[in-house]
Amino acid sequence: MNKNSFFITGTDTGVGKTLVSAILAKKYNAHYYKPIQCGLNKSGQKDSDVVLNIFKDVSVIKETYFFKNPLSPNIAAKKENISIEISKFLRIDKIDYPIVIEGAGGLQVPIDEEIFISDLINHFNLPTILVSRTQLGTINHTLLSIDIIRKKKINLAGIIFSGDENKETISTIMRFGKKIYGKEINLISIIPFLKTINSDTLQRIDVNLKNINEK
Repeated sequence: MNKNSFFITGTDTGVGKTLVSAILAKKYNAHYYKPIQCGLNKSGQKDSDVVLNIFKDVSVIKETYFFKNPLSPNIAAKKENISIEISKFLRIDKIDYPIVIEGAGGLQVPIDEEIFISDLINHFNLPTILVSRTQLGTINHTLLSIDIIRKKKINLAGIIFSGDENKETISTIMRFGKKIYGKEINLISIIPFLKTINSDTLQRIDVNLKNINEK
């Protein structure tokens, strides 16, 4: 597996996972893959469409499961009488190119009656980036997510915050996150709210991934 491969998860849905995935896929010339897509956005697009609209030269791997309802995968799959099988997901041990995998919702979103997104992360066994907001409520959501990451023994590459830079909130999360996770957590980037989202604005965003692959 190419070292520049990551799993992108978030504290909740709509936090900015797709934009982060697009930035990393472009930066590392990686393929983008969202194993489970539930519903479309307000423009009638899948997340893979959003990535391609921003960076037309990013390679996209078709999602393994697409459900029409914007619901938790376990509920969306049940409504369509489909069973999600991990064995059907892309075998990343069989590929020789970097890949960025985007999860659905947050870490403890159920896939079926037994498996969560956090279990899917361990299945792919990639360094994981947690995307978090900076506004009110994010401290609780982020620290709970870090606790799950610790309990599931997930390799946390670092955190990317999205929103206005709130230094006190971010420093609180990084300080208490270290206590929960048991070691220093890498602050990868802070992505501000963007009035215009396109290839130019996203490529200006700095992501600090130095030495992550050596940890």
